[in-house]
Amino acid sequence: MSNTNERSNKDSFDFYFFFVPAVQTLAAVWNRPGVCGLDNSGNSCYLNVVLQCLCSTVPLVEHLLNQDTRRDLCRFAEVFVRLLEEMWLGRSSSCAPLEARSALSSILPQFNNYSQQDAQELLLFLLNMLHDDLKKPRPEQNRNCGSDFTIVSHLFEGQLSYMTLCMHCDHQAHSKQTFTVLSLPIPTGITKCSVQDCLSLFFEQTVLTGGEQMLCSVCGLRRETAVLTSLDKPPEILLLHLKRFGCKGKHQVKLRTNVGFSMKLDLTPFLSSSAQNASFSSYHLYAVVNHTGHLNTGHYTALCHSAPAQVWHCFDDSIVREVQDSVVQSPNAYMLLYSCKPFQKPKIHGL
Repeated sequence: MSNTNERSNKDSFDFYFFFVPAVQTLAAVWNRPGVCGLDNSGNSCYLNVVLQCLCSTVPLVEHLLNQDTRRDLCRFAEVFVRLLEEMWLGRSSSCAPLEARSALSSILPQFNNYSQQDAQELLLFLLNMLHDDLKKPRPEQNRNCGSDFTIVSHLFEGQLSYMTLCMHCDHQAHSKQTFTVLSLPIPTGITKCSVQDCLSLFFEQTVLTGGEQMLCSVCGLRRETAVLTSLDKPPEILLLHLKRFGCKGKHQVKLRTNVGFSMKLDLTPFLSSSAQNASFSSYHLYAVVNHTGHLNTGHYTALCHSAPAQVWHCFDDSIVREVQDSVVQSPNAYMLLYSCKPFQKPKIHGL
């Protein structure tokens, strides 16, 4: 599918930016660190929005562009750092992330084509690749010095707590699971809801019956089981994915429900008892990924908050426009990125 086809699927939301009178000139954009469009190299809008969101994640940028953490990187991380340098320290209104796309394709063959891909899946892949690269020991270190703890796990990893209850004998079992992205179901049968509604649906108690019954270690039999999910460890960076795509029979459908969200998000109602005193449960929105059209013939754009300028920008591949806060509330939101505290201008050498 060509880039022209992508453009044909954009709706009135995108046309708003074309007619906005108070758009920044290219010269102004050129002098804004971290505000850099990305050229579309053939159906690569899904890659561009993910890179823009990561570029707007200030703690990640600070760490990767720090002189002490830039040495001896490998595979994707080295390429990604060079791209961040160009986006934050360069003076161009846009650049071409061809090296990043090539590195991605060499590691993950499924991205070695010009078909549309899912931005949420790609974000997970990229974070995993960065984590794997950064946890490797440097050449001067012993091979056993590698650590599973990296800036990626520090920022993006959270932990869910599951409590299963046998509805026959009341036996309880507990387990925990780490996560990077929370994929939230969208309530069906309605045209409008809030992200809080989606979170409530994700964390609501479920009962496993029939073939889904769990084996109770006390009863020794499969029993109806209640499952309670809670947030045991809130991450510093919260990635929310709205599950807009599903199947209806043999056909894939998209839920076009208008999911409302706010600039601040409170997760207190979903915390486990052990996490009630967590150092943070309130989050600040800093990026939104929008999707228009269908899964295979749609188009991605990103809305990102600039920490140095304290304004929002719309990134439509190589086109960058400053927008008002009110425009951030998009009915086409597909991913929401929140931080536990507002970002400040990053401390980067040369900035």
